[in-house]
Amino acid sequence: MENKPRKAWIAGLLSLIQPGLGHVYNGEIRKAFLIYLLPILLIPGLIFCLHSQFVRIFLTSYAFLISGYYLYVIVDAIRTAKRYNEKYSPKKYNKAIAYIGIFLFVVVINNSLAAVVKYNVIQAFKFLASSMEPTLLNGDHILAARSKSAKNPHKGDLIIFEFPEDPSKDFIKRVVAVGGDIVEVRNKVLHVNGMAMTEPYAAHKDGDTIPANQSPRDFLGPQLIPPGSYFVMGDNRDKSYDSRFWGPVSKDKIKGTVKCIYWSWDKENLEVRWDRVGMKVL
Repeated sequence: MENKPRKAWIAGLLSLIQPGLGHVYNGEIRKAFLIYLLPILLIPGLIFCLHSQFVRIFLTSYAFLISGYYLYVIVDAIRTAKRYNEKYSPKKYNKAIAYIGIFLFVVVINNSLAAVVKYNVIQAFKFLASSMEPTLLNGDHILAARSKSAKNPHKGDLIIFEFPEDPSKDFIKRVVAVGGDIVEVRNKVLHVNGMAMTEPYAAHKDGDTIPANQSPRDFLGPQLIPPGSYFVMGDNRDKSYDSRFWGPVSKDKIKGTVKCIYWSWDKENLEVRWDRVGMKVL
């Protein structure tokens, strides 16, 4: 029988390129399958944690799990290869063309699965604006739920949607009124159906008031919101370009509901805002 000993450095390199490929090289096809399958099993846990109070714990655990996963796969592939560094009978799939085929197949499967998750379950976004301060800061990286229910937001939810004036851009604002509501802004105070709203998240940083004949920022309406539409505003009310200027957002433009911050980078001070990592967005 043909003898082709395994080389530890090749097993390690293949595992670095794609976890599981080094084990295929070592003839451990069953273990390779489990290695390919394991990351997929984390998806249900991610969905659960997004809708629970364990987001910060999950994100921390996830980082350690992924790091440990890659380290284990590489070390285990190298260790296995060393056991066969003198004698190994090649399997039918121990060929370069088979490695390339498996690599491409896994890439296609992973990309397809990622697309399904991205458009139907959860998607990551990066926030680069000041219109949602202090709720969201420039440099916050957020996770948004994209399930069917997440595309039917309620008052108070932060949503991501296609900007009506430029569909290529994604905007993040807070839903303050829904279809059938009457919205009015009087001297910077939001009124819905004739009642002044208590909004602890709203911030007014400009002491000046702009007359209604110059801008709808501080005086607007009353305005009836059409069915299937949402009136949205930024929490930084004096620095937000929102429904006061270009009207309600239709339901078909909504991409999802913001759930949490998974990373936050302070560009000015060149540091991570650790206190915001894993924070639920309210």
